[in-house]
Amino acid sequence: MAKTPSVLVAVACLLLSTLAAAGEREDQAFAQLKALAGTWDAVTPNGPGIIVYRVASAGSIVIEEMFPGTQHEMITVYHRDGEQLVATHYCAVGNQPRTMLDASAPASEGLHFAFTGGSNMKPEDGHIHEWTIRVADATHVEERWVYWEGGQEQHATVFTMTRRAAE
Repeated sequence: MAKTPSVLVAVACLLLSTLAAAGEREDQAFAQLKALAGTWDAVTPNGPGIIVYRVASAGSIVIEEMFPGTQHEMITVYHRDGEQLVATHYCAVGNQPRTMLDASAPASEGLHFAFTGGSNMKPEDGHIHEWTIRVADATHVEERWVYWEGGQEQHATVFTMTRRAAE
């Protein structure tokens, strides 16, 4: 019987350290996104494009504007929701998939955002289901966006980005 309280304390400490680590991962990821602020030249399967990151609302959100001024313009807004790092992608197909950072994914593999729901869509409708942002260094980033339709992956698109020099 004397071992039961010790086991409970050990389990509680383990759970608390896991929760603290998860919050730290989201903090680090949000700081990484903020550091992307600026204009990026992207190489995409459809040719060159521009992606702009900006920090707004007193530092509480990061806006990623993809292909501004084109018919494929899309916006993704990243923000904290309690301990979570979440994002809503305002897609050119007219829906708004919501995602959350997968804090269990190794940091070395980048920031992986996984689908949690969406608006203006049915589950089988085509939508961005997940994406990963890999920051190679201060001037090079790769993004991999995965499109689902009919409940399964249809294709993935990779953007390789280089930061423009400050103007």
